[in-house]
Amino acid sequence: METASLQFLGVRSFALLLGVGTIVALVLMGWGVYQLLQRRVRYAVASVAAGLLPAGLGALAAAKSASPGAWMALLGVQLALAVAVFYRAVYAYLGKARLAALMVLRCLAVGMLLLVLFKPAISCTPGAADARIRLPVLVDRSASMSVTDDPSTPSRYQQAVQMLLSQQSRIERKFTPVYYHFGESLRAAGSLEELSELAPRGEGSDGTNIALALRAAADDFSRDRIPGVLLITDGAHNAPDRVVDAAVESGVPVYAAAVGSKGRAAAGRPNIRIVAADAPLEVVKNNTASLTVQAKVTGIASPAPAQLLEGASDTPVETAAFRKVGGSLWEAQLRWTPRDAPGGGDDVVRVLRIAVPADRDETVADDNRTELHVLVAQPRIRVLYVEGSMRPEYKFLRRLLDSDPNVQLQALVRVSGNRFWAQGSLGGQTLDRLPTEAEDFRLFDVLMLGDLDSTFLGDARLARIRQFVNDGGGLLMLGGHNSLGPGGYGQTVLEEVLPVEVGTRSQGQETTPFVPQLTADGESHPIFEGISGYFSGPGGRKPDPALTALPELLGCVQAVRAKPRTSLAVHPTRQNEAGPLAVLAAQRFGAGRAVVFTADTTWQWFLPLQGLGADSPYRRFWGQTIRWLAGAETKARKAPSAAILRLDRTYLAIGESVKILACVRQEQSADAAGASVS
Repeated sequence: METASLQFLGVRSFALLLGVGTIVALVLMGWGVYQLLQRRVRYAVASVAAGLLPAGLGALAAAKSASPGAWMALLGVQLALAVAVFYRAVYAYLGKARLAALMVLRCLAVGMLLLVLFKPAISCTPGAADARIRLPVLVDRSASMSVTDDPSTPSRYQQAVQMLLSQQSRIERKFTPVYYHFGESLRAAGSLEELSELAPRGEGSDGTNIALALRAAADDFSRDRIPGVLLITDGAHNAPDRVVDAAVESGVPVYAAAVGSKGRAAAGRPNIRIVAADAPLEVVKNNTASLTVQAKVTGIASPAPAQLLEGASDTPVETAAFRKVGGSLWEAQLRWTPRDAPGGGDDVVRVLRIAVPADRDETVADDNRTELHVLVAQPRIRVLYVEGSMRPEYKFLRRLLDSDPNVQLQALVRVSGNRFWAQGSLGGQTLDRLPTEAEDFRLFDVLMLGDLDSTFLGDARLARIRQFVNDGGGLLMLGGHNSLGPGGYGQTVLEEVLPVEVGTRSQGQETTPFVPQLTADGESHPIFEGISGYFSGPGGRKPDPALTALPELLGCVQAVRAKPRTSLAVHPTRQNEAGPLAVLAAQRFGAGRAVVFTADTTWQWFLPLQGLGADSPYRRFWGQTIRWLAGAETKARKAPSAAILRLDRTYLAIGESVKILACVRQEQSADAAGASVS
């Protein structure tokens, strides 16, 4: 049965109370002296008496260590006497009734002030029958508690129950234990016997949320009525909330008892754990990629071969035996060739699963598996770019083609004489010289010729290039001081392939700045799809005013004329006997295609506009030119946008870190360098 008592929670300073009483007494006695000097003897005696009487009682209370209640009463009497003395002297003219009412109101105000100062409260304390307070006991029942750390010991959950049974009498001597078990959520258990009949499996045992368990258990009780929370767990918390934060928020002490082992017994438990799986973020369809798998093996002589599974299939597409690389680390090399997706679709992102069959003695098999996401691209357009000098057009054009997800580029740049510097590769092979043999020409789909004089190629190689285009290849010739007519390509077998008559070496350079004007054929050509609005057109059509105005190109090579129905763009203000100067022309030749672009400063469309953050047709112009040259019938060229995030492992122990890799691919030739990953 509970017992009630009056307590004072306010001021407890004896010096403060004594000081207030002394000040009131001095004021009263000073008032009495004043009244005596005014020859008002009766008021003087009453004032002095009102000051001395409480002062004497206060000294007596201090000597006997009176309670806060006595001090509150004493101070109240003293203030009431002070109110009576002062009001009687000052407001006597009001009459007895009004004076009494005023004094009562003032005393009530003084009383309210004393209640605020002393804060009296009634406290209830339990009787002897309620002396034992409740103690929440939380036992982890998640799946990790089923682990047996050593063959000679019971499971972790059984150890937790045995720990409580051994201390049950001691706990119940001082507390009334309230038992709970938890995994993903908290549930009550009627008794310790009921708790011992449970097992760490079933509904809710797949995860361990210690933070939720602590919060829920603390919420079941008043914080000031429990001494703390007893927690028994192996510590394998795998929920997003932090356990430390939950312990602080619970507002009560948390006493944790650990089960399980991280020592020699746990380390010697038979286990195979995949610790790393490495594969390219992007793989070209029908091309073989290598995957490296590393596993930490303990307590097992040799792990089973690693298996590679694709998508939801349970049939391995590849297996590979492990080899020991040192200590407990084993490694396997898997090879994978992406084919068409099941059902005829074309998956952009493929899911690969790597698994190692569990050993019969393993207790945890979740760490035997991992997943990888891989971007699968269509076969790339292989481009060989041969440039006569390290000019600005080469620098920006190579950077653009390198960033195109569906273009594989190798560049050959002449550094001196017949020496060329090779950058990049084609299908894993690098040409360190100009292509000569038929095998060399089979390495690429499109050949780009920059500012390179024809004498570096020779008649035999020019004939090879002609045959290459006739057989289905693509040829792009760019303007420059040593290309087209000035480069000696007139009257060669290659002039037949080109869509313009290039003329002789005496052909000049047109230096008037300009923005190309599209012809009627150019407006409908795939090269200008989606970007024709940046250019003027036939019939006096002006560029789209809603689009960014293009900077002018700094001139072009003068060609004699474009061949019939090949002209796509011309100089808007300069012409020769055949008409406006040809700037861009395209034609089919045999099974292949050829393009001539007589200018060489398209980087002007990229650099200034990029600095201003403005849109530019630069990427699409060159991306669509290369794709047209390669031939739409060769392959499906469009690379849809895609993004993947990859973890270097999918099973983590508490406290381990994980590496996250990101791969972003945008459509066609778009650059994903500015993509944001968070």
